[in-house]
Amino acid sequence: MSELPTELPPILDVAPEHQPTLQQGSEGIEVEFVINHFGFETEVDGLFGAQTDEQVRQFQSEHGLAVDGIVGVETWTVMFNEHEVVIFPVEQAITYAEEALDNDDLVFSSDGVLHKDSDGNVFYSLKAQSQDLIDDGGSGTVGFYDVYQNGVVVESEPR
Repeated sequence: MSELPTELPPILDVAPEHQPTLQQGSEGIEVEFVINHFGFETEVDGLFGAQTDEQVRQFQSEHGLAVDGIVGVETWTVMFNEHEVVIFPVEQAITYAEEALDNDDLVFSSDGVLHKDSDGNVFYSLKAQSQDLIDDGGSGTVGFYDVYQNGVVVESEPR
């Protein structure tokens, strides 16, 4: 994904259901987010043209959405989720857990699903396993942790 213009971060703070509906002919800063999402090699002018329409339709098809070329709530939601995964990959969550728990025997795994808490903070749920227990024939599971984008690691229940 190309770098977003500095004017765009506030768009990410607005819930998908409050984003404008975009389609061919739309214009505005939100269109720049959509164009950047698809990584177009073009000058971003804020206009939703035929190329953007084509890319939106392809994106919708690849994600099991209604293929209508309209960026509505469902399409915004999937695009936002993809953007959050890019800025907070699961590998970063595992690194945070390794640093916080500081135990060379622990190995971490995740289903890769990015969760959101009631305050809108994103996190991954990780399972911690003891390599020694695995080597002895057990499951090795010793705990579950929610790991937030800001590096906070909280013991949790399995999801």
